[in-house]
Amino acid sequence: MKKAIWMKVDLRKKVEAGEVFGIQENQNDYNYSRLSQDNGRLHLHCLQNQPPPHVAITLPVSEIIKTLNPESTIAFLDMAWEGLTRGRVYIRVSEDRPQATRFVGFCTGQPGSSFLNTRLNRVVNKGRKEECVFGGNYNFNDNSVYGPYTSLERVSFKSHSEKSGEFCISTNRYCAFGDYIGQVESGLEVLKAAVQLNDITQVTVVDCGVVVPL
Repeated sequence: MKKAIWMKVDLRKKVEAGEVFGIQENQNDYNYSRLSQDNGRLHLHCLQNQPPPHVAITLPVSEIIKTLNPESTIAFLDMAWEGLTRGRVYIRVSEDRPQATRFVGFCTGQPGSSFLNTRLNRVVNKGRKEECVFGGNYNFNDNSVYGPYTSLERVSFKSHSEKSGEFCISTNRYCAFGDYIGQVESGLEVLKAAVQLNDITQVTVVDCGVVVPL
């Protein structure tokens, strides 16, 4: 893990003013990641094809990502329904393995695909001990569910390529799906509220990204 760039140059005031962005070249174009601070944490938001303000400082997203600890990366998903953002789910990705790396990639948008604007797609075993919530790019997966079992707040992920992937978060005791990659650090109550909706597919990931070490 590289030394945090924030230790090399003081950019915090610029971040607070919304004037620092990550940049990544995408074929003949550029995508940008907003950097923000919230509750003392620095957040790198998902890459989007939206130019930053002309006064913005840009930093290579690849260099920012190098400051992350692959065995303890905190990702986030912002959930919204009925026109309102309902809360942020923080997930500590604690496995240094390919599926975990892909999950983080879907949060940052580096591969070109992301969880941004995707919907939760189903609840399995609602109200029972095996209850879990699924989301992500579900249409590109084979819909199979397999072990090993994981416990409350555990997060698992399955991806067949860098362009598709589906996550599963246990909201009760067990969840059987994909590879274990980490667990919910905070925000489980947001998912539990989503489970109570008549139609969970109205829940959208309106923002996502990772927490960057200060």
